[in-house]
Amino acid sequence: MSLTEAITTYMSSIEGVLVMCLAVVLFIWMYIRTTVQLRTSGKERLERLQQSLLLYSRVTGPLGEITTKHTPDPEEVSHLVFLLQECKAAPLLTRDIHEQIDAYIRERDKDRLRLLYKSLEREVNRRIEEQSTLLSKLDNPSWGLSFWLLLKPAVPFMTAIAVLIWGLQLYQVLRVTGNSSSFPWGNINAWMRFVSCLIATFTIYLVLRDTKRTSYRATYNLLCILISAVALLHILGLYIAPYILAVQLILYLAGFRLTPNRSRRDRPYAGHDLSLKEAVPLIHEDALPSVSAAIESTDLLPKTTRSDRILSSSKNDRS
Repeated sequence: MSLTEAITTYMSSIEGVLVMCLAVVLFIWMYIRTTVQLRTSGKERLERLQQSLLLYSRVTGPLGEITTKHTPDPEEVSHLVFLLQECKAAPLLTRDIHEQIDAYIRERDKDRLRLLYKSLEREVNRRIEEQSTLLSKLDNPSWGLSFWLLLKPAVPFMTAIAVLIWGLQLYQVLRVTGNSSSFPWGNINAWMRFVSCLIATFTIYLVLRDTKRTSYRATYNLLCILISAVALLHILGLYIAPYILAVQLILYLAGFRLTPNRSRRDRPYAGHDLSLKEAVPLIHEDALPSVSAAIESTDLLPKTTRSDRILSSSKNDRS
């Protein structure tokens, strides 16, 4: 008896009817719960965008004014540092901008300030575009988007059904090959096919549920679709399962190359070397007489220079 015939026979019984009713209740519960989660996550994302844009807008104005000045006022610089410290609390602050803010606060370098201003401008424009897109999805979605939002809450239930089908398929193969006296290649291939189908199912599930926008998003989706599409080759037979699983694992390991590299904290722009900078101590005005006296008491200055200064001061006293 095939798997389809066994499911049809079971569903015609009373137990099957009860299972169908339970499945319908489970589907309604998962659908409503997923819909609420998607709606809540969209609103939370919008709130984080608004908070980040508020902090960005407070710092971009003073930052743009200071970059145009040759010698900015120390009070303006201190106020800018305060705003940059507040900007570090933005929910969607990227690691690159965070490192640039820390580098400027640590060094107060004007070149870093210009680079930070350009990075913040790009980030603000990108977040504004994301905010407008999210608002259009929540308030005025298109027909295609509305249809997809209607189907998307059913993805978790369909994933559970797919896992159940793969499990029943594995059980049928193990039951048929269980009485065989030869080496259980069929069981091994059946387990490999089951693992391969699980990888394909959960990969598609993650692609459909994940809505994050990254620079490598298109490549990530293409790789996940390729991992899942390879599982379609199982229709050729059970013997090909080890090769399909090996190809999926290779593609999965290749996905680690999509991880973004950490930007260099100590050199956020090319050509800048922190080792060439030396710390310059601050000298208060009250300490200037003592410092000059200490310098004159040493032998660092030439003797002729000191004698000339003494003669000039004596001539001034006579006049």
